[in-house]
Amino acid sequence: MAREGVSGKQLLGYVLAATDTPADGLGERLREQLKASLPDYMVPAHLMVLERMPLTPNGKLDRKALPNPDAEQRLAYVEPRTELEKALAKIWQEVLKIERVGLTDNFFELGGDSILSLQVVARSRALKAQGLSLKLRDLMQKPSIGELVASVQGTAEKASGLLAMNAEVKGVAPLFCLHAGFGTVFDYEPLARRLSGRRQVLAIQSRMLLDPAFNDTSLQEMASEYLAQIRQKQPHGPYHLLGWSLGGTLAMLIAAQLEQAGQQVKFVGLVDSFVPSAAVDAGAVDDWQADLRDFLQVTLPDAAPGLSIDGEETPHNLRALFQRAMSAERGASTYVALGADELAHVFSVARRLKQLSLKLERCAPLAVNPTCWWTLGREAEALELAAQLGQPGMGGEWLDCGHFQIPRDETFLSEAEEMLGQIVESVVMS
Repeated sequence: MAREGVSGKQLLGYVLAATDTPADGLGERLREQLKASLPDYMVPAHLMVLERMPLTPNGKLDRKALPNPDAEQRLAYVEPRTELEKALAKIWQEVLKIERVGLTDNFFELGGDSILSLQVVARSRALKAQGLSLKLRDLMQKPSIGELVASVQGTAEKASGLLAMNAEVKGVAPLFCLHAGFGTVFDYEPLARRLSGRRQVLAIQSRMLLDPAFNDTSLQEMASEYLAQIRQKQPHGPYHLLGWSLGGTLAMLIAAQLEQAGQQVKFVGLVDSFVPSAAVDAGAVDDWQADLRDFLQVTLPDAAPGLSIDGEETPHNLRALFQRAMSAERGASTYVALGADELAHVFSVARRLKQLSLKLERCAPLAVNPTCWWTLGREAEALELAAQLGQPGMGGEWLDCGHFQIPRDETFLSEAEEMLGQIVESVVMS
């Protein structure tokens, strides 16, 4: 059936399980099978498993009595009122390709991702005359139109570093994902999409990325601050943590602190994690120019090869370098939408996080046995990490892909989805 949802019309499906078929997870299993043989627009957005179909007094299907999974969201819809709210809602509707956006709707829960975020930032430049000067970090901190407009008018509450990347699943413990070396969390989007409707993904962003005036002093202190955010949202265990690259190290530090506090850590996922080691890092060279070339290769790849990098690592020089790089970017990279100032800020955050990571000598032992995914060639580091954690048989899955590709690797996503979809416990949230 086609029904009106908070994001426009949706195709809904209703299913009765056969007597010998487990109803648990049946809807999602059917959706995956349908995806293999049908175009996306023909796959129901929701497949609801019912105990019985509602019938009219004469025994026919009562279509009006079929439950609506979107009912609660529809009741919560808040219509944009001011010209600025309406203009921003129109941009979101066009970028997200949906019919309606409310003041309290979460951009990422509506299907927003890193590329679409950059498109919103670029299109929002037309709203400067109305007082909105939108940066990527604003959207990451305040992912609803109401929050963004309130921040312009000076009435916004202090934003949280937690970013909801899909909708809450009541009674199921969320998965907390820790930011990697750039401070951003968009690399967890594919996993959040897979877990939608089964487990909420809450991503923790770098405070330095959100607040340019802030400067972290150590990974241990960062872990303590992030732990406070986690426990404010979920006061008691069991906890589920996951991190890619530097995020894996932060997940281990947080897990150790939780265990020391007597809390249960049920799951720690390490995705090609950074492995601290005083012996390995003793010969590391802090070369900002090499780091900048690596950063440009990811953000402005056309400009990276021919760009002359000279001078000192100062904010003024970095802005000038990024201005030149943006002018040379022939491939129209979506990162151009950020502008030179914000690109320079993201790079500075990445530099600071790298410096802090090189100061960490080792991770503390853990009682929980982490689940690991590694890229090929890191066997020695995997053994080193197992020794640090006191988990000699830790092992892991070896994937034939690059470090920057692993968060989107099909094997990783399928295995993580299966594991986190099966681990279900009732929890009390804040």
